[in-house]
Amino acid sequence: MAKKAAQQQLQADLQTDEDLERFMERPGLLVLDVYSEWCGPCVGMVGSLRKIKLEIGGDNLHLAICKSDTITSLKRFNKKSEPTWLFVSGGRAVNILFGTDVPKLVAMLARELEKTLQKTPRPITFRIDELQPIEVDQQRVKMEAIERAERAEREVKHKKQMDYFTQVTDAIMENMPDIGVTVFGPQVNRDMFKKLTEPAEPLKMQCKDRRVIQVSSDQFEVVNFGCKNPLPPDVIEQLDGKELLMCFWKIDESIGTVPNVLMAYAHELTKERVAPPNDEIPEEHVIPPIITTMKLKIEIELKEGEVWVEELSSEEDLRLAQAQAKSGKGKGKGKSVIHEEVHAAEEEAAELDAEEEASEEEAIEAPAGADVMVGGLPSMPGFDMELDALDDMAEDEEEVQEVKEEEPPKPLTRTKTVKMPPIWVPNNRRTHAALIYVFFRGQTSGFLPPDPKPEPPHVIMAFDASKRKEILLLVDRHKDDVPLYGYFTSAEPDEAELIANSTDKYEGSPHSASDKIVLKVNKAQSNMMLSLVSYGPSYVSPNVNVGKDEALKFFPEDYKPQEEVVVEPEKKKKRSKKGSEVRESLDPESATAAAAAAAAAAAAAAAAAAAAAPVEVTTAPVEGEASATGEEVQVPAGEVVATGEGAPVVEGEAVAAAPTEGAGAVEGTDPAAAPAPQGAPPPATETHKEEAPAPEAKAPESEAEAPAEPVPEAPAE
Repeated sequence: MAKKAAQQQLQADLQTDEDLERFMERPGLLVLDVYSEWCGPCVGMVGSLRKIKLEIGGDNLHLAICKSDTITSLKRFNKKSEPTWLFVSGGRAVNILFGTDVPKLVAMLARELEKTLQKTPRPITFRIDELQPIEVDQQRVKMEAIERAERAEREVKHKKQMDYFTQVTDAIMENMPDIGVTVFGPQVNRDMFKKLTEPAEPLKMQCKDRRVIQVSSDQFEVVNFGCKNPLPPDVIEQLDGKELLMCFWKIDESIGTVPNVLMAYAHELTKERVAPPNDEIPEEHVIPPIITTMKLKIEIELKEGEVWVEELSSEEDLRLAQAQAKSGKGKGKGKSVIHEEVHAAEEEAAELDAEEEASEEEAIEAPAGADVMVGGLPSMPGFDMELDALDDMAEDEEEVQEVKEEEPPKPLTRTKTVKMPPIWVPNNRRTHAALIYVFFRGQTSGFLPPDPKPEPPHVIMAFDASKRKEILLLVDRHKDDVPLYGYFTSAEPDEAELIANSTDKYEGSPHSASDKIVLKVNKAQSNMMLSLVSYGPSYVSPNVNVGKDEALKFFPEDYKPQEEVVVEPEKKKKRSKKGSEVRESLDPESATAAAAAAAAAAAAAAAAAAAAAPVEVTTAPVEGEASATGEEVQVPAGEVVATGEGAPVVEGEAVAAAPTEGAGAVEGTDPAAAPAPQGAPPPATETHKEEAPAPEAKAPESEAEAPAEPVPEAPAE
């Protein structure tokens, strides 16, 4: 017992903040072995530390294991599996070491212990909850690795999307080589369709489908993946959520390619035309285009430090501004003059206000009883009593003005002009195919499969394997929310090793109490995650991005969630027999033929068995005649024995018998079924009788062995 107590004193066990505070009051060098609940303290290095304490440390070296899950200042070490050694002196952290390198740990401990004993001043120390330089470097390296992984993941995802879009558009171009799409701006509505079809007739264009579709900016990201003349970003931003008219055209390729014909069509819609003279206008006159560009002015908030540069909406405005700048006249000069006039007017108004305020002050400060005009009115008795009230009102107005001045200034904005094109036509076939894929997907149902469903966001949840029964009962009820699970040695994805991918396999293999059942849980709007949390998980991914990376480590693409079930051959036979019964029930004729064949096979088997061994039969005495011996008579197999009451019975089959030669027919028998005499061909009977005819009867060797002849019954009186 004394030895056990000594061991307990060599190393303290700290579980709470209070334990750590009391331990920090000890003098000398403190070495804290920080661990997590799911990954215990490093046991392999405890022996070396105790040896150093006993040999050179003594009372100046104190060892402790600290549970980071329940100690606030050590929370940053939670859920880490790497051994962590924290060196503390004078209530401050002086160094830290990660890993299981025993020589390195012993050397650092000896060095820090020597500094503590010699009371060497330490230039830099840290709080217990503060990151040390090595930890900062580790975090930086970790963040860089995460950024690289995310960037690589984005690149892979983008490449997969581009490959899929390329494959889809290739199929559309192959199956719809003469189809194109035109996208009209928000200024064009469906009521204008008749006018829009006028230029289409000379170009032999046929509108096969038209729709008014509410578009989003995300859809144009898909459309523009291979476009050489995409819409500008500011136009796409303004189109987000707008309803646009789109037409699905069939083009006659003898006139030209799809992009060229549709661009010619767009030119006809947007160009000005010259009309010949008519009764109303005797001269040639210009007809405006069918659809025109719409200029949309929007206000944009200026960012901090941003310089406002006025945007010109057209080249004509640009030329006009340049000409005005050269001449020094025009819009620019007028604008500056206006600003100067406004500034002068403001100054004059301020001077007038100051003069009025001064006159009011002079009037108020005049001595009582003097003939002073106040506000244009002569002074009256008792007016001085109201001056205090006026002062209070003026103070209230000043306070209101001060409150108004404290309001935050409105953000600066500028006006931007966005030109909305009336029609947009891509100049390559792939973008037309992308438009069909996004907005006219129903036209591709004959040759394109549906898009694969995107994987929902998910997280990793780990539990102790001892809770597997309760966890799996819940998983069975929500199989769609838990696509994968497995048994691992740890909840740390970088160090976990797969034990089994099914419960049956796990229970049949050796396992330990520290094993974990790890679930990939879809983060959907359901109660699944809340139900799982009630079972106390040992680890949950902090967010879906981390959960996605961890899921790839636990469950790579080649991971099989469960064992393959092999179908037994007997089940296949039963299944085929059941299928044959169903087929027979559907076809009565085939069912009858099959039944006859089965009966024939049974009769043949019975005949073969009868031929192999003699059958013992007991003859009943004929009415009015006794047997010669009264004993049992053995009849050869296949021979018919008649009784006084009708046809004999052979084991397993009923056969009708006829009377012997010279005797009449036995009552109840069928004469047509009587056996033919020896040497005569057998009569035509049923199928199973033809397949298994009775063997020829042999002559009896003695009278005792001969069968008794049946005696016809006397006619009824």
